[in-house]
Amino acid sequence: MGQRYFLEQSPSADAPEIILSGAEAQHLIKVMRGKPGTVVELFDGSGVEWEARILDVRRNDVTLEVLGSEMVSREPALQLTLGIALPKGDRQKWVIGKLVELGVYQVVPLVTENGVAQPVEKAMGRLRRQVVEASKQCGRNHLMRICEPCTLSVFLEQQFHQAWIAHPLSAEDVSGIQSTTVAALNIESGTAGIAIGPEGGFSVAEVSKAMTAGWEPIELGSRILRIETAAMAVAAQLLLGR
Repeated sequence: MGQRYFLEQSPSADAPEIILSGAEAQHLIKVMRGKPGTVVELFDGSGVEWEARILDVRRNDVTLEVLGSEMVSREPALQLTLGIALPKGDRQKWVIGKLVELGVYQVVPLVTENGVAQPVEKAMGRLRRQVVEASKQCGRNHLMRICEPCTLSVFLEQQFHQAWIAHPLSAEDVSGIQSTTVAALNIESGTAGIAIGPEGGFSVAEVSKAMTAGWEPIELGSRILRIETAAMAVAAQLLLGR
């Protein structure tokens, strides 16, 4: 797999040439020093990837000759949705990149009682750009979705074949809650949803609401995990190698 670039607009199926513009063109021109004759890979998030050769490099765009295209899916059979009370700062971009690599289908930023980072539109734009960058690196041809933020109550209304809510052993009042372990998570296809709370976990009321809605609590061991570690742990258990 060579250099990969994302197409903001999909070309027609029989287009002999493709114009690459915007940030992706600037990266190819200024960072990678693309020259006529260089062969690169292009994708548009739909599952199609193109092999193309640079014909002409200008100040703001690049013309490429299409050498071939094919539909290539590197998606797991399981569509995993993670509802996450996002951490602060750069940790958001970091965890989104890793979830793209693992094959998560979509991420829903959660607004929770104990959350400290309230998602705003500007941050959502940065996270969607991170999805593109991570997809370029790992070879995914379908983009992981970053959904609009919502409350936990709204997220719990989504329907999945299996649904879990992460509730750490260190959280407030875990007595009487029967949880499964992350190692026991197993679903190979269909849809699954997992809710990951903020530092310290969901409130007792939130966990109770989830259990009433049919969501099964899971615990991730006796050590306190950061949000991004918990998200990666459950995603890796269900998706890694598939």
